[in-house]
Amino acid sequence: MAARTGPVCGAERRNGKGPCRQPAGYNTSHEGTGRCSWHGGASPSGTKAANEQALNEQAARELARLDVEPVTNALEQLALVAGQAIAWKDAMAGKVNELIELRREDVAGAEQLRSEILLWERALDRCVVTLTAIVKLNIEDRLATIRQKTANMLEEALAAALQKSGADLGGQAAARDEFRRRLRVVP
Repeated sequence: MAARTGPVCGAERRNGKGPCRQPAGYNTSHEGTGRCSWHGGASPSGTKAANEQALNEQAARELARLDVEPVTNALEQLALVAGQAIAWKDAMAGKVNELIELRREDVAGAEQLRSEILLWERALDRCVVTLTAIVKLNIEDRLATIRQKTANMLEEALAAALQKSGADLGGQAAARDEFRRRLRVVP
């Protein structure tokens, strides 16, 4: 008899005599679950968990192969995705506008909605989800607050530098006015 190779189950036996030594996936087609069929390897949840783990490992290998750059500006990337979603929606709207008939019959004679319309509807949904995410983040108000805090910090730094320079009060006031004027010009 040939010796079995591969991973073993490892679950604790009920009789308390150590771990199960059956091969993982024994008597099942569920290899990769990490357990034998007696210890849940053939159960739907065990199979589902093994499939999810295999997909996660495959995705990790694929991402490592692609050498993906980390996102450094999430707002910029979200805006890019929103632009792509809108472009796709517009492209699908163009396809729908070109259609002469909106419904067709399949091989069995059942009436079906054209796939172009379904793609357009999905694109609309994605646009709504992406744009809603941007609105919920309240990004414009947050950016305005950041810009105001930055301007206040710069003005305080200027005031401290002017005071340290020994400029008279008139010169300090003129410098502050010019600073504020130029700060408003910068977008």
